[in-house]
Amino acid sequence: MKVLFLGTGDAFSHRANTSILIDGTILLDCGLTTVQQLMKAKTDLRKISVVSISHFHMDHAFGIPALLSVCKKEGRTRPLVIYGPSGAEQYTKELLAVAHKKGLDVFGFDVKVHDAKDFSIEGYKLAFAPMKHALPCNAASIEKDGKKVTFTGDGKPTPDAKKIMQNSDLLIAESYKAGFDHHASIVDSAKLAKETKAKKLAVIHISIKEDIGKELKEAGKIYSPILVPTDLSSLDI
Repeated sequence: MKVLFLGTGDAFSHRANTSILIDGTILLDCGLTTVQQLMKAKTDLRKISVVSISHFHMDHAFGIPALLSVCKKEGRTRPLVIYGPSGAEQYTKELLAVAHKKGLDVFGFDVKVHDAKDFSIEGYKLAFAPMKHALPCNAASIEKDGKKVTFTGDGKPTPDAKKIMQNSDLLIAESYKAGFDHHASIVDSAKLAKETKAKKLAVIHISIKEDIGKELKEAGKIYSPILVPTDLSSLDI
């Protein structure tokens, strides 16, 4: 699998909002800057089959109206499926109403929105489990051809989330800052990678106020290797 880190930053960062594209097919989160990053990467938006929204904070979901509009502009005809936490369809409709005063049926292709559930598509197996966050939030794992990538979404893991993370070839962990009830740190992510037996760990969504060097030094005593991806960097798994 090819993992493209479209954005790696938090909500208020010089980096783009966290968003990840798997094999040009599965988009994980769609924040305010995601469409611009897709354009920079020269992505064929018509190839995206699934958008998985971890939770509905603005830096993870407010790019949905722009994404659908650009897909329409580029002549998309294939259906697109959006998955998110409970209430995903209603939330998406409300977001579109604010952005366009229109609904899901104006884009020239079928848009379906569902609450997250385990499913398979085009050879990929996706599984979801809740994270502990300020809003309902899901982690997501993607498996294909014996490879597994897991994205924690935001927050701290529940026991169910740890189950779907087990033995990931790549664990992508949002690692905002220590000292928060609903956010993990780089050290927390290192502990999670060790516990779930991940082969590699990528830490993203790090606060601009975090001392990354200090955190990485401490985290490196717990787990290795730890990657710190930059915007538009990619990794083959």
